[in-house]
Amino acid sequence: MTQTKKSHGWLFFWASVLFAGNYMFAAVAIESFTPIEISWARTMLAAIALTAVVVVKRDRLPRGRSTWVKLHISAFLLNTVAFAGMALAVTRITTVQTSIWNALVPLMTLLLVILFVPEERPSTYRVAGLMMGLVGAIVLAQPWNGLGSINLYGTSMILLSTLGYSAGLVYVRRTFGELTESSMSLTAGQMICSASHFTLLLPWFHSDSFDPTTKTIASVLALGIFGTAMTFLLIQKLIRVAGASIAGDTTYLIVFVAMVLGVVILGEPINVWQIFGAGSILAGLVVINRENKAMVTAN
Repeated sequence: MTQTKKSHGWLFFWASVLFAGNYMFAAVAIESFTPIEISWARTMLAAIALTAVVVVKRDRLPRGRSTWVKLHISAFLLNTVAFAGMALAVTRITTVQTSIWNALVPLMTLLLVILFVPEERPSTYRVAGLMMGLVGAIVLAQPWNGLGSINLYGTSMILLSTLGYSAGLVYVRRTFGELTESSMSLTAGQMICSASHFTLLLPWFHSDSFDPTTKTIASVLALGIFGTAMTFLLIQKLIRVAGASIAGDTTYLIVFVAMVLGVVILGEPINVWQIFGAGSILAGLVVINRENKAMVTAN
């Protein structure tokens, strides 16, 4: 029992740290590459890595036209829109701001579930959690101070990324239940689809001059291999070892680690409003997750 807890503790830690590093890797890579180039490289590297894992495990990629249509839709929302939005956001706002806004994913996903999955009625806990998240978002925007120091373009892009990812989760929840392929196979196929989307976009959004540095190339490699492919593998294993509820808790550590990396390594500023806003958003997640864990325990 102690060994299992120790194992899932390390899985929890590394999954959170690697995911949190994505914001930093993207911010460094943007010095030499366009957002679409970064997103293309990220998905291509992850697709290659995940497909290799599928082959090694003697699994197979998804088959059937209808399955691939669903994969293209989920990839467009979960990867293409989400990855491009995040890469575009870090061109205008700090990784600290990006990570805080991205923490709205679970709350926005819950809101979409309430709106588009009518059989799931919102409880008091869920409404309270959403309200706390909304308060956090308002604090970050600071409308009483002329929107504070908010960059509308960068903030819009990360909110688009958050919306895409949240909508993708709801879409997968509603349509993937009937698919028989393994989650690894589906994710590899989804990453292949997203890589194809970015391949089509690449000719129109490439750099005028190609002059990468060792640092930016390393950041792109880290983003694709560690921040995308390996993070997914770790979260998959964490779900098997400790359950989906514990895996969802990585959101809390991801925000904290991303903020620390942004301030300590990138030298980004942080103010009291960002700390308070992040705290309110995370408090909302705690309230919602508390109810989810209670439901799991009761069952």
